[in-house]
Amino acid sequence: MLKFAAFISTVSFFLPVNAQDQIFEEAEPRFIQAMKLERMGNVDQAAEIYQKILTKTPNHQPSYFQLKNIYNKNGEFSLGIQLIKSWLQLHPSDHQSELSLGEFYFRNQQQENALKIWKNFEAERLSNKTMFRLLFHTYVKFGQTDSMELLSLKGREKFKEPYFLAIDLANYYQSRQSYDRALRELMILVQHQKQYMRYATDRILIMSDDTTAHTLIDSILNINNIKEPMVGEILAAFYYKTGKFQQSFDQHKSADLNLNKDKWIKFAEDLRKEKEYALSIEAYHLMLERINTSDPKFIGKILLGLGKAYEDQIIQKRSKLQFVKWYPENSFFNNQLIDPSLLISNESLANSLEHYQSVLALLPNTQSSAEVHFRLAQIQSRIMRDFDAARSSFITALRLNPSPLIRTKIQEELGNLLIFSGKYDEAISYFKPEGEERISYRTIAYVNSLLYSAKIDSAVAYLDLNILKTDPNLAYFNDIFEMHDLVVDYYADGTREDKLAFELFFKAERLINEFDIDGAIQLLEKIDLNNSEALISPLVSLRLAFIYIDLKDYEKSLGYALDVSSSSLKDKGLTLAAEIEENFLNDKDNALQYYFRLLSECPASLLSEPVRIHIRKISQPNES
Repeated sequence: MLKFAAFISTVSFFLPVNAQDQIFEEAEPRFIQAMKLERMGNVDQAAEIYQKILTKTPNHQPSYFQLKNIYNKNGEFSLGIQLIKSWLQLHPSDHQSELSLGEFYFRNQQQENALKIWKNFEAERLSNKTMFRLLFHTYVKFGQTDSMELLSLKGREKFKEPYFLAIDLANYYQSRQSYDRALRELMILVQHQKQYMRYATDRILIMSDDTTAHTLIDSILNINNIKEPMVGEILAAFYYKTGKFQQSFDQHKSADLNLNKDKWIKFAEDLRKEKEYALSIEAYHLMLERINTSDPKFIGKILLGLGKAYEDQIIQKRSKLQFVKWYPENSFFNNQLIDPSLLISNESLANSLEHYQSVLALLPNTQSSAEVHFRLAQIQSRIMRDFDAARSSFITALRLNPSPLIRTKIQEELGNLLIFSGKYDEAISYFKPEGEERISYRTIAYVNSLLYSAKIDSAVAYLDLNILKTDPNLAYFNDIFEMHDLVVDYYADGTREDKLAFELFFKAERLINEFDIDGAIQLLEKIDLNNSEALISPLVSLRLAFIYIDLKDYEKSLGYALDVSSSSLKDKGLTLAAEIEENFLNDKDNALQYYFRLLSECPASLLSEPVRIHIRKISQPNES
């Protein structure tokens, strides 16, 4: 049963309490009926019932609210004015209804009456902050900017709070793109209410989505940073969002003199993800130099982050294209390249590895130090190609009782060292599955070892035997399935020439895995030249297209993509050509030509629908 008593005014009708309760109980089922009718769209019938309830029970607030809302929605403002006036006669202390009366007058083109009511409210009702806020938001709703601003000044003076209504004002100004005024209010807020730093930062970062506001934001934040050093944190966040990473770094450094550990770990990690490797490395080094701690867990985090930053700097991740990717997420293929320019006389890397060693000597033998040794081994293996040193570091990590996850990764990497060093027979023996072993990374490494060592028939036999009994829910199922299809399509059903080209292709993949990119390119281009009729030829061209994208030779990449477009992989070739033109050569018109060719010539392709959506997007005129 609804508790209407909660809404009843204190005004007495000179009825006994029991009599009033009885009246409200009688009104309840009729009110519920009216609500149902309103929800069903029978608004007129509902309004009629609300009116009848109020005639008999003038204090029935739920009916008053519902009827008032109906009049407002229907634009029946005159009826609404009459209703509110009648209600206020019984409830003169209902200040919300007093403001509502002004609203109905305003909507009824009786602005003078509305302003008179609100000014009277301002003169007589502003006894507390709630009344101020009620009137403030009324002024906001009806665009009474001058009155709103004067009211906020009056409130600040009355309550001796310079920041009173600052949030409300900032939101109002921001919604109207008056960024200078919005920023002024947010600066007042953080100056007096430091707990709102996060809120102010978020609002300013949203403001910065409008690029025309950047100069203004930069100027105002710098001016206020002198008065209030905490503003430096907002400035650092603003620089970061707008891609001014060096300025963000400098500002973080000056704003956080004591280097808050958690903030700087996150900042360094964020810089790494943004591919600002040099700054990320500098941030980690700064922490090692200036943060006074002997916490092995924290030092371990810094060292791990530093190692990842160096690794990501030197090992280039494959470019992320929207539509066409090289066997995305497939573990059989290495989609990373080493930047050789960063390996030449890399004194900084060498110094860091020495620092690794010295710090590790001071750390206790914990899981954390085990993970650091693991990271060190990864760098020694994948970047420095020092397999002996890597093996020693992996074994050290194993002795330090690492987590089960790290232990599994170490065991995998020890096998990878055999592959990296060209010891394929040993790698085959190391990774060979035992009995009914479930597919895992070891399965991938085993098949790859067979493929790299040109034992293609053995790889085919293994895949044929295991593909049908592999659980589709296992993590590596799609990888295995794709590889099975690849060897069947391009090798098992092919001619002698097809098989030879396939063997050479995987020899090139082996070279890529060893980061010998020049050697891989030479071999792939040899296949392209001498085995152009081989089944795997389109895949060779596609691989070359992706490699040249990574090497930033976009013209060559485009040429190989167009070669693919005249093959069985036409849809991928055309789409990749379009993506190269759009993303790297900055020629939208050429890109659109290739996109439209895809739709016309490959209508059944899975790429058709996402490309169609993309065409609509990039064909829209740029908004100023």
